[in-house]
Amino acid sequence: MDGHIWFPTTLPAVVAFGLLGSLAHCVGMCGGVVSVLGRAGVRTAGERLAAHAGRVSTYTLLGALAGALGQALLTAARARWAQGLLALLLGLGLLYGALAVAGLVPPVERSLSPLSRLWQGRMRQAMASPRRGLVRAWLLGAVWGLLPCGFVYTALLAAAASATPAGGGLTLLAFGLGTLPALEGTRLLVGRFTQGRHQVTRWASSGVLGLLALQMTMRGLAAWGLVAHGRLGGVMLW
Repeated sequence: MDGHIWFPTTLPAVVAFGLLGSLAHCVGMCGGVVSVLGRAGVRTAGERLAAHAGRVSTYTLLGALAGALGQALLTAARARWAQGLLALLLGLGLLYGALAVAGLVPPVERSLSPLSRLWQGRMRQAMASPRRGLVRAWLLGAVWGLLPCGFVYTALLAAAASATPAGGGLTLLAFGLGTLPALEGTRLLVGRFTQGRHQVTRWASSGVLGLLALQMTMRGLAAWGLVAHGRLGGVMLW
C-alpha cells in the first residue's frame, strides 16, 4: 500500500468525524463541562475561544504522541502488517462509535469511570488556579481535553495510523476543529430541536460513522492482501 492509511488524504473525514461525533454524542457529554466552565467564570466569547484552544492544544499534543507511537510500530514491524492492524483497530473503533451513537451499545465512557474520577480531580485543581482571564480559560480547556472520551480515543487511533508526529498532531487538530461548531452552535439551537429531529441527527451520524468504519476495515484487509484496493478515479477509497 502506498503511503500511510490516513494522513493526509482523508483529513476532511477527520473533521467530519469530529463534527458528527460531537453532534450526536459529545454535546451531551461535554455540555456539562461547558456549564461548569461557565460557573467557573468562562463566559465571554474570548474566554470560551481560549478554553477551546486549550482543549484542541491537548488533542494536538496527544495526536503527535500517538503519531510517534505509530511510527515506532511501523519501524519495528512489517509496514503492511502494522498498517493493516491500525486500520482494522480504527475500523472497529468507528463501528463501536456508530453503534453507540445509535443507542445500540453502551457508550465506552461507562467503562472509564476510574479515569473520569481522576480527571475530575485534575479539573477541580485547575478551577482553583489563582489565574484569571484568558490564561485561566486556556488552562481549563487544556484539562478539558483530557476528559476520557471514546471518540477522542478513536481519533488517536487515526493519529497513530498517520505514522508521523506531525501527521498525528494535524489529525487531532482537525478532529478538534470539527467539534467546535457542535459544541458552540448547538447550545444556541438546542431549544429549537424536537426529539424527532434529534433522532434523525443521531441516525444520520451513526450511518456516516458506519461508512467510515467500513472504509477503514477494507483498508486494513487490503493492506493484508485479503481484498483488492478500491479506487474512484485517482482517489484511493481503501
